Amino acid sequence: MAEELKKTPNIDRYTDDLTVAAAKNPDEYKAVARNQEIKQVIINLNRKTKNNPILIGEAGVGKTAIIEGLARLIALHKAGKQLEGKHIRVLQIAALGQQDTVMKMLNIINEFKQTNGENILFIDEIHTIMDADQTGGAMDLGDVLKPAMARGDIQLIGSTTIDEYKKFIERDPALQRRFQQVIVEEPSRNTSIKILNGIKKNYEDYHHVYYDDSAIAGAVDLSVRYIADRYLPDKAIDLIDQAGAIAATNHVVDVDIKQVALVLQEMKGIPITNVLRNDTNRLRNIKDKLSKVVKGQEEAIQSVANVITIAKAGLQAPNRPLASFLFLGTTGTGKTALSKQLAKVMFDSENALVRFDMSEFSERDSLNHFQILLTDQIKHRPYCILLLDEIEKACSAVHDRLLQVLDAGELRDRFGRSTDFRNVIIIMTTNIAAELINERQSSEKTIEGDEIDQSERQRIRRNTAFKKLVNMELTNIFRPEFVNRIEHKIVFNMLPRPVIKQIAQNDLQILNGRLQEHGFQFAYGDDLIEYLADIGTDVKNGARPLERTIENEVTAPLSMIILQLENKPDNNYHKISAKVYDPRDQFERSKLQHHNKNGRKINFGLIPDSK
Repeated sequence: MAEELKKTPNIDRYTDDLTVAAAKNPDEYKAVARNQEIKQVIINLNRKTKNNPILIGEAGVGKTAIIEGLARLIALHKAGKQLEGKHIRVLQIAALGQQDTVMKMLNIINEFKQTNGENILFIDEIHTIMDADQTGGAMDLGDVLKPAMARGDIQLIGSTTIDEYKKFIERDPALQRRFQQVIVEEPSRNTSIKILNGIKKNYEDYHHVYYDDSAIAGAVDLSVRYIADRYLPDKAIDLIDQAGAIAATNHVVDVDIKQVALVLQEMKGIPITNVLRNDTNRLRNIKDKLSKVVKGQEEAIQSVANVITIAKAGLQAPNRPLASFLFLGTTGTGKTALSKQLAKVMFDSENALVRFDMSEFSERDSLNHFQILLTDQIKHRPYCILLLDEIEKACSAVHDRLLQVLDAGELRDRFGRSTDFRNVIIIMTTNIAAELINERQSSEKTIEGDEIDQSERQRIRRNTAFKKLVNMELTNIFRPEFVNRIEHKIVFNMLPRPVIKQIAQNDLQILNGRLQEHGFQFAYGDDLIEYLADIGTDVKNGARPLERTIENEVTAPLSMIILQLENKPDNNYHKISAKVYDPRDQFERSKLQHHNKNGRKINFGLIPDSK
């Protein structure tokens, strides 16, 4: 043994023998549900030329586990005749240090040559050795490896991410030709559960706990929902490891989904009640929850609620997004507001709304930029509402690329990497056919005003004719196949005055909630609502100007009062005691009077919060 060590001092110093380690503890090196990838690596290693596989996949998808699984098969004499007796040697990049790295690598290569193919070098994160000696003016290690690989002096397995492959390997065609790609995809939900079940005994033995089925499935499902910037199975494995550590510390034997949720509470600050609340509870009374914010669009809300209920029951098309909508209507009718509220109802937060202004992608050369931005966002938020605002302003190439998303629930790049959109609700908005919608609403009002008897058959006939006209408008802008791929086209009507008043009331209640945080109550009467309905809307922009009007006409004057009161140390607003003052008197003193164009007085003001 000592004689052998003398023959390969650099290999022994700078690499670890993975095959020997796997032989000592085969269970630790078992790769679950990765048979196809391991088989592909073996085939590439068995080639006569270009027999250097490189595993390409996102961090955490299991690239290293595949090589560990291969080492285990070699150790158990199950990897085939050509790999019998081989040793996979893992390069310890940190041990090479910062100086003389090229010379050290040349020595390692020379020793690999001397062992006549007995050893296979594995370089994890191989991109980190590129440009390693650039600061000293020497060539990088890629330049050292290329001739050695070409001559067959060394057989090499590499692993890297897709982005790093493009940045460091693909830019060097001579180096790229030496490798055979093995694409490692993120495993599916079911495969990830199978992987966790396959390795859970190792974690049970280490933590002295037992993981039940809910912990395993929950680790996968919750990691997908709440840890969007990492990949399966690694992020789910982290959850069960941490949950096991917490359980062992607290002397708990059984680890269930509650322990997994506790980990997320610590990691992300998400209350455990939110984590454990299932979709059935979350989506209960979805129509009422949407109607709290969006006013005057009962048909649109009912349509959205029906579609979401079907999707979450699992009865939608399995290989498409959860749902796809096209919201039609003029500005200010509630299209964006409904999208935001749907994000809160579906995913607990408005942050689950991913919005794109499609006017930014009107040129054909913006297609690649759009796809990169889109896939990055969906990878970070696989459960989300995707809002594509003013979709008609994007170029036709963008529409064509979205066809793949709408039709197959995925988007593939030129490397074959797929981004999954099956947990995404896609909402596109457009102002196309706005005039038709307004004319239809005016016509309906005329019919109602003339009290013409409307049979159900007449109503259906008018609706059918209207939908055909809208579809014609859409196909003037979009290709028919794009229009046909959108599952649900929902019309948002113009908002009548009673609805505008409801929206004003709702917005004032939101303002009152903010004021209460500062110790005030907001007092106002119907005259303010009427006033806002008069000046806060217009035909073209619906309720959109209302927010600015409230800010200018209400929020700004109230803010001035608050600032003035804060400069008075003995003001009654900060001495909350019913014995000291009559709140109505305080309201009178803080009351503001506004005059609209007709000279009408509008009263509102502040009183101390009674809490």
